[in-house]
Amino acid sequence: MTLEYTRSQNTIDQFVDSVAEKNLTYYASDLLTADACKSMAELGKAIRKATRVCKKLDLPLKENFKLVFRAQGSEVVQDWKLSPMAYMLLILNTDSKNEVVAQLQVEMVKRLLHQEDKTHA
Repeated sequence: MTLEYTRSQNTIDQFVDSVAEKNLTYYASDLLTADACKSMAELGKAIRKATRVCKKLDLPLKENFKLVFRAQGSEVVQDWKLSPMAYMLLILNTDSKNEVVAQLQVEMVKRLLHQEDKTHA
């Protein structure tokens, strides 16, 4: 492998990564802010469940989840950038005993049913 090949491959990889990242429009920590998750541990558990769903169905993790670090006050904290699908999977995999989560889950189902009604009309 030549140095030139390595550089061009690196450029291609960076391009593919940036295209995939364009769809990562949510942050997992938004669920903490909205009180849908009570702790980073609970959020991490939901992330693991959501990534298992993607792995089981051979959905590319790189296009749906990206580990990032963000400044929060004077600290740097771990977070995840998520695609819309990954964000919804996260909501489905958090504690449904939480009222915020239950409301989000019902809203997702209502929107899906509303879309189905439009396609069958």
